[in-house]
Amino acid sequence: TAFILSNAQIVEYPIVYSNDGFTKISGYLRADLMSKSSTCNFMYGELTSADTQSKIRDALENCHIEQIEVLLYKKNKTPIWVFMQIAPITNERDTVVLYLCTFTDITALKQPIETEDTKGGLSKFARIAKSVTRNRSILMNFATPTAKSIQIDPTKPSQLPNLLNLSAEVLPSYRQEAPSTPPHIILHYCTFKTVWDWVILLLTFYTSLLVPYHAAFR
Repeated sequence: TAFILSNAQIVEYPIVYSNDGFTKISGYLRADLMSKSSTCNFMYGELTSADTQSKIRDALENCHIEQIEVLLYKKNKTPIWVFMQIAPITNERDTVVLYLCTFTDITALKQPIETEDTKGGLSKFARIAKSVTRNRSILMNFATPTAKSIQIDPTKPSQLPNLLNLSAEVLPSYRQEAPSTPPHIILHYCTFKTVWDWVILLLTFYTSLLVPYHAAFR
């Protein structure tokens, strides 16, 4: 799964974390992605729909869940279709602090993306043959599973819609945990540490004043 986490409380919602899946799907290094906008505007291209861009920004600005198909471009300018899901993450005060954006590559389920170069380089017959070959490979990937596959009970309702839907019940919540100190650690602000510091201070004064006095007059 490819996903990114972004800060919901800063302008342009900068990316604060990216997993290996997103670096692979985008072609960018993790260091290159840090602080870039989670709208993924750096991956937009000439074929990216303006309406799709508007929906992504609207979901981030208004803190609501969005699921949308968008055409993005990798770092090497290769176009890919992704299914993007945007989900806000709240803290203990129900304030949106993070956005979780997941990306699923659905290029194989789409028609081939044709640019001007590919249109000019391939004849109409070649494009048809390429499309037929590609569709056949897609059908083989979604062929009937073998006997070792999990059997589906027709009497039980499918859980697939629940898995694809980012409802409020399945969204993670960002909670700050109260700090816990191990019992063998002495805190700087505890009573024992304060008393100990005063004892050390008094012993220091005693050593610096009384010891030289006794050495000089006795």
